[in-house]
Amino acid sequence: MKMMKRTKLGRYIPGTSIIHQLDPRTKLLGWLAMVTAILVSYSWPVLLLNTALIFVVIYLAQTSLSSVMRGVKWLWLVFICSFLAQCICTQGAPLFNLGPLTVTVEGVYRGLSTFLRLLILFLSSTILTMTTSPMKLARGLEALLAPLARLGVPVNQFAMLITISLRFIPTLLEEAETITRAQKSRGAPFTSPKKLVRLKTSLAVLIPLVVGSLQRATDLATAMESRCYSGGPHHSRTRKLRFYRCDLAALCVSIAVSILPLICIYGLDLPVQSLQGLR
Repeated sequence: MKMMKRTKLGRYIPGTSIIHQLDPRTKLLGWLAMVTAILVSYSWPVLLLNTALIFVVIYLAQTSLSSVMRGVKWLWLVFICSFLAQCICTQGAPLFNLGPLTVTVEGVYRGLSTFLRLLILFLSSTILTMTTSPMKLARGLEALLAPLARLGVPVNQFAMLITISLRFIPTLLEEAETITRAQKSRGAPFTSPKKLVRLKTSLAVLIPLVVGSLQRATDLATAMESRCYSGGPHHSRTRKLRFYRCDLAALCVSIAVSILPLICIYGLDLPVQSLQGLR
């Protein structure tokens, strides 16, 4: 439990759960189906079904819900701003007035659906990185994007780029916390009531964080060059990716929950529209 409390956003947590043992291609395709569904439609059945599916996956992954939701606290400002913007900027039936601004019923509906979409995007990406190691994610991306290599797309370099990015997200967060604690110990006014003072204090964290990130990138590039990394395909894989029955079942469930509601909604709308056109 203590390990779960210290878990950082984006860090892989080793485990033996059903979700951990799934093929990385299965998880990537399921994640893609979920993201596609919520980006295509604002429909409540689609959003609620995908939200329920996310919490089922978190339960099956044997991951603490609090450790997954801990990263949401950094996004509450984005959630609140997007909700308020939708409530005010969406035209429709007025609900109540806030001075010169009018909150509409359609705006509240759109704001709540936008909140759910952002929450699903965050939780799905978090659980994907927490249950899949960076190397497996790279192998899954390489396997899924392999047909594009025939068109000259640098699939291997792209997969390596994604892997390195995911690998260093927890490191950057830890370094930011370390710098923040160091600045607080030196009397940095992070809780000052003056916004300008807090902004200057944040720059005292941001600047060394950027400098450290650039230095780390330079060291990594030097290490890769010294090991003769050329970005070509990896022919020395000790294990090959294989689909099992559990992968097929998980993929079918994720596609059914994410895509079938869209087919039902738009599939039923098309005949109605065609009949209206004939009339």
